[in-house]
Parts: sequence; structure tokens; C-alpha cells
Amino acid sequence: MSTMTDHPSIAARADAPGAPQNPPCGLPVLAVDLVTDPALLGGLADLARGLDKAGVGALTLSDGGLHPIQVAAHLAPLTRAIALLPRTDAVYVEPFHLATQLMSLDHISHGRAGWLLTAETDPAVPATVGRTTLDLAATSREAADVLEASRLVWDSWAEDAVVRDTVSGVYVDASRLQYADFEGETFSVRGPAITPRSPQGLIPVLLADTDRAAAGERVAAELADGRVLDLDVSTGTHLEAASDALATALAGEQGPVVRLVRLVGLDLEADPLGTVTQLAAALRDRGLIAAAPDAGQSLREQMGLPAAAHSNDPARRSDRARLTSKDLA
Repeated sequence: MSTMTDHPSIAARADAPGAPQNPPCGLPVLAVDLVTDPALLGGLADLARGLDKAGVGALTLSDGGLHPIQVAAHLAPLTRAIALLPRTDAVYVEPFHLATQLMSLDHISHGRAGWLLTAETDPAVPATVGRTTLDLAATSREAADVLEASRLVWDSWAEDAVVRDTVSGVYVDASRLQYADFEGETFSVRGPAITPRSPQGLIPVLLADTDRAAAGERVAAELADGRVLDLDVSTGTHLEAASDALATALAGEQGPVVRLVRLVGLDLEADPLGTVTQLAAALRDRGLIAAAPDAGQSLREQMGLPAAAHSNDPARRSDRARLTSKDLA
């Protein structure tokens, strides 16, 4: 299920000085990374609203104590255009529930959800969920399996499955639902989802360079919708130097398309809004990042990804009597 196909490019000052000579299909979206530290929760909503108004394309939420998906769900109704991508584990999780949590986030954000996938390698984590530690090869394989299973769950409801026929008392057309029927090495998912199809259908899944080794090459090169390129601003922001660094990185990129440029290490004690606003303007003037998002625009639309139509499989229709895997063997 590779999504690394070419899409129509977004004409956004590609001829500006310093722009990549061969820009990728759609300029990358600018994101700011925030850590979900409970101590920062009091000011997080105001900062998110400010970044939203400043035209930042996305927020990525890295685990700092509060679960990133829950923090994203808190911010979704408080913002209007900025996309929300929790950076969350694809290994030591319950795949079905992870998939439906991300669907719910997509619903409450009206199509602004994404998943910044990570594969946990901290040896202390498996014990918290009653599992043993996986080696690196098994970690990468599990991450790929969870991503594939999640997409099957997301696609288990057709766009027209919900009918809401008050006369007949029918809420959903069961023939427009289908089982996921995913069999991985360590788990299986039957499905279908307990949540109706979300606005984007298939939620964008991205992988940061820092997470590539653990997630593995199959996730990075075949399954993910694109790459996240980090721009470290922890030592202060020098606009020209930051612009040059990004231009160089984009010009030399190979492999997965860069869909997101993530500002990491932002100093929240200084003037984070002022810093990001200036940097965003400088990067857009050089044609390095996408324009500010519009309210109502989905994350897929921001990134230049095509609409995700339902993939119908009659063999998996949920209204038909089913045989078990043992019967089919």
C-alpha cells in the first residue's frame, strides 16, 4: 500500500531566489513541535491558537508526560486551520484502539489530523503493557504491521455507510462496511472500526528522520506518506542561516518526499510566536514552504496528497456470514 506517488505540484513561489531547483510535489508544510509536558499545559492552548492565527501549517505533539493524542484532541476544537499530528508509538500499543483514536481526532478536528509515527525502543516501555522487548528488526516489522492494520481499519467504512434513515430506523448500511481482516506476525485485527469513516478517510502518516532507524525502511520508503525534516531552532533563530539550511536540505533530498518541515527546540520562555512568525515569513519568501492553510482545508490537501477514496473489497463485506481463518485454511 505505497502512497509515495507523484502528485501535482503546488505553485508557491518555486522561482523565488533560493528555492529548490526541482521542488517536490507540493511544498512542505511548516510545523512546530511542542512537548506535552504537564507543566506547559496552562499556556498550551493560547500558544496553539497563536500559531494557528500566525499561519503555521501544523503542530506536532511529542510525548512529555501527557499522551499526545489526548493533547491533540484538547487542542482540536480550540483551533481552526492548523493540523495536529501526535507523535506516538506504533509498537507497544493496541492497534485497533490506536487506529480509532486517530479517527476520532480526525473527526473533532474536521480533517486536520495526522500521525507522526514513532517506533518505541525504550526498554522500560514494554513492561508497562505486559510485553517483552523486541529487537530492532522485530520493532520495525511491528511498526509496519500496525500501520497497515490501521489503514485497513480507517478504510472499513465507505463514505456513504451512514444513512440515518429515521423512517426505517436504519443508521448504517452494513453492506458498506467491511472487515479489516489483518493478520500480522504478533497480532490480528478483525474490524470493522467502531467509528464512522473520518473526514480524510486515510489519515496522513509521516516519519521523521530521527525515527527512521527504529521504524525501518519499509515504513520509511513504502508505507509512510512522506518524510519530516527537522530544523533545530534551540540555539536561536538566524533567519538567513535557517533558510539556507532548509534550502540545502531540500535541494539534496532523495527518497521519500518531504511533506513537513518541523521546528524543534523552540524556546517557549522567549517570544515563540514572534520567532515562528518571522521564520515562516522568511521561508515562504524563498519559496521553501507551503502557504498558510485555510480554515476547512484538510491535512491531505495541505500536503498535496490525493483524496483517499474507499477501497471496496466484496469479500470482506461485514453483512455477509463469515468463515473463520481456520475454516478458510
